[in-house]
Amino acid sequence: MTQPKSLHTVSAVLATVAVLSVMASGFAAALPAHAQGADDGSGAMVQPTSGNSLNIKLEPDWSSDTTRFKVSFLEPGSTSSLHQHQDYDFVILQDGREVFSAAKQVNQQLIHNVEGTITVPYKFAENGSYTVEVRIYGVGLPAIPTDEKASFNIQVTPEFPAAAAMAAVALAAAMAASAGLAAKRLR
Repeated sequence: MTQPKSLHTVSAVLATVAVLSVMASGFAAALPAHAQGADDGSGAMVQPTSGNSLNIKLEPDWSSDTTRFKVSFLEPGSTSSLHQHQDYDFVILQDGREVFSAAKQVNQQLIHNVEGTITVPYKFAENGSYTVEVRIYGVGLPAIPTDEKASFNIQVTPEFPAAAAMAAVALAAAMAASAGLAAKRLR
C-alpha cells in the first residue's frame, strides 16, 4: 500500500527536522567556553588591590578555547598609567578551591614583573563560577612587601557557535520549504 502524497511529505519534513536537530545539538555540545564579568563595556575589569597599593586591570580574551588574561598593574587610582616592578601571583579559584596558579606553573612562590603588564593563558575545564585573584606580594624596586589582592568574579558559560545558528537557519528554511510544498500538494 502506498502512502498518500500529503503523508509522504509530512514524513519527509519530520525526517529533515530530526536530522537538523541532531546536527545542531552536536555543534552545541562541542563548544569552547567563555566568561562574563562586570566590566566597563570594553571587556576590561578594574579593581583596586585590598590595600590600595595598585589598581589591577583584567582584560580577558575569549576568542579561542584557551582564554588569555591580560593583566595590567596600574598606579593607585589610575585606569591607564602602568606601575613597574611588582611581585605577584595570578590565581583562579572555583568554589573557593585553587584550580590554577601562574607561580606554581613555573615552580615558584611568586613572579616578578618589570614592565607592568602580563598575559596569562588558561583553559577552563568546565562551566561555572570562578574567581580570578591577582595577589600582590611586593611593589617597587627594591620590593616593598605587601599582602594584597584584587578579585574578579566571572561566570563561565557555553558559547552558542555560528555553526549552530546556521543549522537553525537551515532547519527553519527546510521547514518553510517543506510546508510550502505540502500546502501546494494538498490543494
